[in-house]
Amino acid sequence: MQQTKEHKLAEIQKKMMLVAIIDLPGTLLLAIGLYGIVVGYRLEALPMLDNPNVLYVMMAVGASIMLWGLVSMFRLARIKQQIEHDDS
Repeated sequence: MQQTKEHKLAEIQKKMMLVAIIDLPGTLLLAIGLYGIVVGYRLEALPMLDNPNVLYVMMAVGASIMLWGLVSMFRLARIKQQIEHDDS
């Protein structure tokens, strides 16, 4: 019984790490979009970052990914807590 509990906890930990890795680009998109809106980009190499519509879309996509990551992490944390509590 103990071995399956440890196996389940390890599996949940792997899923949490995967969610964190997938969540990283969302955080970056949101940060880059906010920076562009607040400070602004004046880059000759990337003129698309001067367009506010592109920045708003970046922020929306980033926030959506982050929201998915938040919900997934809470769900996995709840399952992990139930597993730890069941055999205690």
